[in-house]
Amino acid sequence: MLNALNVLKMIRNILFSLIFLCLSFNVQAQKKDSIYVGLVDGLVRDSVHNYVLKSATLSIYRADNAQLLSYQLANNFGKFQFKELPVGIRLRITASYIGYQSISQEFIIPANTRKIILKAMNLERAENNLQEVNIVAERPPVRMKGDTLEFNADAFKLDTNAVVEDLLRKLPGVTIWSDGLITVNGKKISNVLVDGKLFFGGDTKIATQNLPKNAVDKIQVYTDKEDKNVVDPNTNLNIVLKKDKKDGYFGKIGMGYGTDKRYAFDGMLSGFTAKTQLSLVGSRNNVNKTANDVQTLIGYSSFKGEGIEQDYQSDFSKQGLNEFSSGGATFAHEFNKKTSLKADYFYSDSQNEVLDQVQTLVTLNENALLVQDKVGTSVNGNTSHRASANYTHNYEQANFYINSSLQGQQRYSQNAQVMESLNTETNAQSKNKSQQDNEDRQTGINLFTGLAMKRYYDNASHHSKSINLEVVYKYGGNKRNYESTRITEFTSNIPGEGQYFNRKYKTDENNASHSLSTNFSDLLGLLNSGSHFFTVNFKNELTSYDSREETWVGDLNTGSQQYISNANLTNTSHYRSLNERPGLEFTKSITKSLSSRYSKTWSMNFFAQARLFDQKNNSDKAFQKLDKSYAHFIPAASINYKNDQYGHYYHNYSLNYTTSVSYPGIYQLAPIVDDANVYYLHLGNPVLKPAYTHEAVLKFTHAGGQTKNSEFISVNLTAGITKDHFSDSSNYDALGRNVHYTVNVSDRKYIGYYGSLYEVYNIKDHQFQVSYTSSLNYGRNPGYINGSEVMTKSLNTNNQLSLGYSFKGLVNTGLSQSLLTYNRTQQGSSDNSYKNLVTGINAGLNWPKNVFISSNLNYNKSISSYAEDVNFTIWNANVGYRFLKGNNGEVKFSALDLLHQNTSIINYGDSNSITRGTVNVLQQYFMVSLAYYPRKFGSIKK
Repeated sequence: MLNALNVLKMIRNILFSLIFLCLSFNVQAQKKDSIYVGLVDGLVRDSVHNYVLKSATLSIYRADNAQLLSYQLANNFGKFQFKELPVGIRLRITASYIGYQSISQEFIIPANTRKIILKAMNLERAENNLQEVNIVAERPPVRMKGDTLEFNADAFKLDTNAVVEDLLRKLPGVTIWSDGLITVNGKKISNVLVDGKLFFGGDTKIATQNLPKNAVDKIQVYTDKEDKNVVDPNTNLNIVLKKDKKDGYFGKIGMGYGTDKRYAFDGMLSGFTAKTQLSLVGSRNNVNKTANDVQTLIGYSSFKGEGIEQDYQSDFSKQGLNEFSSGGATFAHEFNKKTSLKADYFYSDSQNEVLDQVQTLVTLNENALLVQDKVGTSVNGNTSHRASANYTHNYEQANFYINSSLQGQQRYSQNAQVMESLNTETNAQSKNKSQQDNEDRQTGINLFTGLAMKRYYDNASHHSKSINLEVVYKYGGNKRNYESTRITEFTSNIPGEGQYFNRKYKTDENNASHSLSTNFSDLLGLLNSGSHFFTVNFKNELTSYDSREETWVGDLNTGSQQYISNANLTNTSHYRSLNERPGLEFTKSITKSLSSRYSKTWSMNFFAQARLFDQKNNSDKAFQKLDKSYAHFIPAASINYKNDQYGHYYHNYSLNYTTSVSYPGIYQLAPIVDDANVYYLHLGNPVLKPAYTHEAVLKFTHAGGQTKNSEFISVNLTAGITKDHFSDSSNYDALGRNVHYTVNVSDRKYIGYYGSLYEVYNIKDHQFQVSYTSSLNYGRNPGYINGSEVMTKSLNTNNQLSLGYSFKGLVNTGLSQSLLTYNRTQQGSSDNSYKNLVTGINAGLNWPKNVFISSNLNYNKSISSYAEDVNFTIWNANVGYRFLKGNNGEVKFSALDLLHQNTSIINYGDSNSITRGTVNVLQQYFMVSLAYYPRKFGSIKK
């Protein structure tokens, strides 16, 4: 078995070597790009009438191999200009325009002048003006159609078994990142659609890895005009299928069996037509493969284009030994262009056994620590059912929708725990043994319905009609029945401190919430008095909440062996709250643009909003009766600047200021205290005041618009201050028992940032990816320990670097490094800190034909105050073979946790403590699996 330290050194050496290699390739790329200094100017116009053709599509290729180098649209004056083109090489430019015949022209940019001005490109009209420029065979590979970027799928030649994902990797400016993110010219794709609709719930990979390339007519990229975020709207990618490929089915039947009785079974069948989508899916395994919804389960059970995906691999970080079963169905139907219905159902059942061993160090002062060691076991089960439906109807100037969902859940757990506490200053010792049997049953219903109306201009009356109004109603209802039996035995080396409890708990809860929100947009537009300097919107949200709870608690009578009601803990309560947020919003936008060249927009917003909050609680306990009302002003403001230089770059700058208020609840004000929680008693504080927060966020986004190499950069800076912040007041006795309650403290301050960088370099058939994410959060948190005010300063950082390389879809490799740190400094005590370091390497090979090999290795190192370092390595490998027509058959051998070192580390900290421990996890196993992927696209009718 490899020594952990040697493994770390090996991986780091490989990581640094790959970084050096990428830098070397970057230098070579720069040398290669030194010829990409040419500039081309030109003009496009009508050959007969001699007027310019605004927004004509221009595409430039290498003449020798037809490689697409760049594309753009002619501006308002019919002019175009290409930069960063190779000099001294024969190139071809093609101009196309709807209603005209496309033309091409070859040229060479002189190396000495680095510039060429082409003769005017005169386009002749097609014979039939109602038809497009060219026949299908002459369609350009890429063109702009209005505001939509359009790729002609047939212009890109691929293997007959290729899927949409393979096509996207060939499109200029399109990048699929190692984490699944898709960008086009640097801009993130928010939604992947098929014929304008979400495909089986919207999971990107379901569409890109199952639909064959030969079924696609074109790929469209456009800004979502229906997005309510007008400042930075979503960008969608739409896959348009060929007319004879509008229906089909795909699925999977898979099974695997391995050592230690490990098994995995899954099956899925999905079918679609132009108007209907239907899917059935199910799975069962004991190798930590889980899903939280039916869409995720469908994605896991779908065909994988390159055969080296790792998104449905065993989760070796999941705590305990797990057995998971699930199943579900989805249905979507489009009755017509205005009316649609969607529904889905998901069932899951999980069984879990957890063994954990944890140590918590609590800092009391410079000389005293509480050392708390805990050993616990638990057996847990969770069975749930979820069903939902969505109905939408679009009118001419309005749309109506209604969403509903039903949930049912039953959970049980059996827990046993032994906790020992030592005070290092007084040497006081205590031990707490506890057992719990819990059963929890819940049912819920949610309803969400709304009507959105749009103001429009009536040509007949020459007046605007209707109003811009959206009204949304939400209802949520939940019922819960909870039963628990808890046995607690507390002992100590201090005489007279022992305690014993044997209690039974029964709780019935009924909760209901109603919410009505109104958005009345452009109030000044109702005056019909022309344009106005700014837009005024009225918004209001009114929410009522009602909760009824009946709790019975009984203590075991050792004589009768019956549970006798505990009057201090048995209670009936009724809580109600009313929350309203009315406000006026003032917005202003200024846009300057030149067609096909640039668009610059300034947007300003000020939201004058109030929050009115009223809460009442009736209870059998007099101290829990309350009636409190609050009123606060919570304004918000923002300013945004967007600069979109088409084909070059996109910049977005924004500064946002928000305020918010948090109100104390019944648990903080007047809880019922259960003395069976020996080590942690939570008391109430009836004089708590609301906490008011001011926050400012500065954001910057950059997207490179180059088609050859693209980049995306995002930086967020956040700072805030909270007045009357809710904090802890903890009082520890010599045995480590904590009496805790919530207090208001002086201003809490925090600052942080989040940044991400995605960069891709394309050199012929080689692609290099670099991605880096980083975050930092620093906070000053006042609090109290044993009656003394203390200031706790915490610093959290998280950095992740990933390097990737791919070649023609045959080879994929990657290296990654992540570092998570936490440091806590508290006045009057020693510092606490911990670090988690993960270094990873993964590789995949699709060679020889139909054979795929993949492997990933992660070295984990955990460093913590007052504890020895923990190091372990997880190495997984897979080898498989695809067979049958369309590669629909698959056999695979998997070797997981080859070094048999997997360990799950518990490592976290808070204001005055740090916790460290381990828990049982899935470890080494080997498995052989078989899978068949039935797939057919095109007419399924005989």
